[in-house]
Amino acid sequence: MPRIKLSTERTRLKFELMDNLRSNSTGVKGAVIWTSAGEFYEKDKRNGPRIKIMQGNKLTSDGLKDSVSVRLTDPPEILGKLPGKVKKQVTKFVNINREVLLRYWNFEISTCEMVNLLKRV
Repeated sequence: MPRIKLSTERTRLKFELMDNLRSNSTGVKGAVIWTSAGEFYEKDKRNGPRIKIMQGNKLTSDGLKDSVSVRLTDPPEILGKLPGKVKKQVTKFVNINREVLLRYWNFEISTCEMVNLLKRV
């Protein structure tokens, strides 16, 4: 059996715990929202609970490269630039779903439970 480097395993784990939500699930037009369950790297801990926003309606490598993090603080802190309309919708989405997103981040609920509890904007 081939050995997998630990860094490769961590990366695989991180992506397995990331979910993408399209506008039909979130109500945020023109963006895909990535949610994740917790953090796996010490260097990431400086950001705390957050989601990622990728502009567009589908996942692309270019869109992923230009994604913006949004901290689940009150009010949400957007770490990058988003068009005004998307920024407003993302802020509203986080405000009405913060508790659910934090419960998912903290491994308290499953992906299925999170999706079922989310409210569209």
